[in-house]
Amino acid sequence: MKIAITGKPGSGKTTLVKSLSIFLKSMGLPLWGFYTEEVRERGKRIGFDLVEVASGRRLPLARAGKGRFTVGKYRVEVQNINSFLEKREGVLILDEVGKMELLSREFKDFLEEVLGGDGDVILTFGLNIPQELRSKIEGKFEVYFLTPTNRNRLEEKIKEKLRHELGNKKD
Repeated sequence: MKIAITGKPGSGKTTLVKSLSIFLKSMGLPLWGFYTEEVRERGKRIGFDLVEVASGRRLPLARAGKGRFTVGKYRVEVQNINSFLEKREGVLILDEVGKMELLSREFKDFLEEVLGGDGDVILTFGLNIPQELRSKIEGKFEVYFLTPTNRNRLEEKIKEKLRHELGNKKD
């Protein structure tokens, strides 16, 4: 089972992935991977954290400022992305495949392995990823385009698919 979710910034991709993670845990399925979360200080976004779905461990993904790797106004902590790539059993959650994550050579190699593998994966991807990568994802995954208006309906549709396809994979 391979599900990919895309949409404009702010459409709710991360919120949906977090909800699906909770749903999968309630089914007794092991999860691994990460989601990204905004970090705010005094109401202003200062960066993003990576959050491990299994443990809740957090590491900085990006912070405002310049550095060796930058996207927009953010310094990207590539080494932290790499620390989340240890293969495990269960459903892999990748939120997201985007410009920041793709700065990591290890992440790109890991993603190629995931795209070529047969494991269960839920990922999100930004609309601005390279077309070649987007085409690979669209060729291997069932892709859902998320909008604020279809968010609830799409969440229920994906949960039903997960229930049907993964309900018998509990350990």
